[in-house]
Amino acid sequence: MVPPGLRCFLAVAQAGSMREAAQRLRLAQSAISRRIQQLEEDLGVQLLERGARGVALTPAGEILLHHGREATHLTERLRADLDALRGVRRGHVVLRLVESFAACGLANALASFRSAYPAVTLDIAVVGSAAILAGLQERTCHLGVAFNPPADPEVEVLASAAEPLAVMLAPHHKLAGATTLTLADLVGMPLVAPSHLGSSRALFDTACRAARVPIRPVLETNSAHVAAGFVADGKGVAVMVPRVLALQVEQGKVKAIPLTDPLLNGSRIALLARRGRRLPAAAEALSASLARVLEQAA
Repeated sequence: MVPPGLRCFLAVAQAGSMREAAQRLRLAQSAISRRIQQLEEDLGVQLLERGARGVALTPAGEILLHHGREATHLTERLRADLDALRGVRRGHVVLRLVESFAACGLANALASFRSAYPAVTLDIAVVGSAAILAGLQERTCHLGVAFNPPADPEVEVLASAAEPLAVMLAPHHKLAGATTLTLADLVGMPLVAPSHLGSSRALFDTACRAARVPIRPVLETNSAHVAAGFVADGKGVAVMVPRVLALQVEQGKVKAIPLTDPLLNGSRIALLARRGRRLPAAAEALSASLARVLEQAA
């Protein structure tokens, strides 16, 4: 129900280039260009500024982007309501989440959701918390699961659970017998820290400054596999969310020791949606499944 020209324009605006939009829509780049040119002629305004490095929105394009997203979501809601009237459970849900929840929690939520809504298609990607908030604000995703999201008037917290950072180490490590640790206990040890791509790293750095502990990680990574290999081999320790290495902890390859530092104990993981946005039925159902997982963790 969204006109082809508008659909192409929205794809280009989101992707930032004709080429990327063509790949996403599985259309020829020339076809997308023609449809947008026709849309510009119909509206009597230029929507895109085309350059060698991609495209940029004109002021008219910015206005159309806002209204186009609204029209897309109204169409999406209309289809969901009509499907509900017919007793059909289908739709498409876009979810963006941090790696910790993707590693532990997502599978349980999807298992119950898929059994009830087998015809619903999903678009799930692991990104940073900042990108999740941006996606919700720009309406490019229905739901997000973020780590320590800042308060935002445009974003609503649907459910949350404590998500403290901990020291991850090998079972044979000399600190493995401790019941709790502090950042000061880790001074001088080879340490893995989250990369600067994630919000947990900012929290870690803030906690180190507050505790006046001079810790310089020997390895920074946003890969759970890299961190797990480093820690399990006894090469060092890691400060991260235990959920990221939940499988290794369950297998006995890695042990999690709680940290007593207040800043690292107060973090949370939250299920988010854009405030005031009426979600399609399928997105509401997935939201309920995700919320149940977080409530169980709490």
